Amino acid sequence: MDTKIARSLSLKQFRAFVSVARCGSFSEAAKELAISQPALSLSIQQFEDIVGVPLLSRTTRSVSLTSHGQTFLPKAEKILADVESAILTTRTNAEKKKNQISIAVLPSVAIRVLPQAIRNFSAIAPDVKIHMQDDNGRGVEAQILRGDADFGISNSWSDSAELAYAPFLRDQMGLICRGDHTLARRKGALSWADLSDLSFVGMAEDTGTSRLTNGVQGLPDSVMSPEFTVLTIAALVGLIENGDAVTALPALAAPDYLNPSLVYRALSEPVLYRELQLITPENRPPSPAADRFIEFLKEQSNEISLTFPNHTVGSISSAV
Repeated sequence: MDTKIARSLSLKQFRAFVSVARCGSFSEAAKELAISQPALSLSIQQFEDIVGVPLLSRTTRSVSLTSHGQTFLPKAEKILADVESAILTTRTNAEKKKNQISIAVLPSVAIRVLPQAIRNFSAIAPDVKIHMQDDNGRGVEAQILRGDADFGISNSWSDSAELAYAPFLRDQMGLICRGDHTLARRKGALSWADLSDLSFVGMAEDTGTSRLTNGVQGLPDSVMSPEFTVLTIAALVGLIENGDAVTALPALAAPDYLNPSLVYRALSEPVLYRELQLITPENRPPSPAADRFIEFLKEQSNEISLTFPNHTVGSISSAV
């Protein structure tokens, strides 16, 4: 469409033309539109000037459509109907999204933290629907930046200036091994040195777990140069449950839900924590529903941490 024409047109002019055509009278159309007859006449005149041809034939007794007007009327009616439909659809979608939340989270958070948190939140906000998508740390941030997720829960991956990070929970790194392994039965605290010379399964470099141990001084060579490297928890579990290999994971990522015979034991000297963040887009405020759930999670962080034994999971959101 010619931009000059587009700038000159208005929906009021379309509506005026359609109303006069349907009513067959300027006076009746003016009443229908709740405007004065002179104002209506001026609007029609301006509209015909823009179109460039007469659309209405006027006599002292009646108003009828010209041949151009007969051709133009159904198109004008469709434009008005399409605009109204678009507005109604947009309003409906906005109303639906007002009570919808999309969250991107690490798999361990999806399994260990959110199910009960969502149930508790639904008890006080039953109209809010929550969609959860699990991903690795890089993927969580990407979903938020693309607008696919309102917010996310993950350890910080990139420290992007386009994202805001609020501390939420932290979970301690610990040994994962079979229940019949020597270290599983050992009394007293375990240290990283106890993993020396063991067959160790490390996580791939593209995982947050690998980042936790990279660059840490004093860890045994078996951990820093693992015998096996895997990308998925399923592969890791397969190696451990079918041999003497061990690994180290954050407490929430302990895969005993996949195999109850696997055990988690906290590691010290040094004590390492994974810090989980509530991540939001810096320049796009969360919806009221999402903001409400974020505040709920912060308020519930202490209660969430208490559901895990031996202080291996703790709240860090109270510092916000």
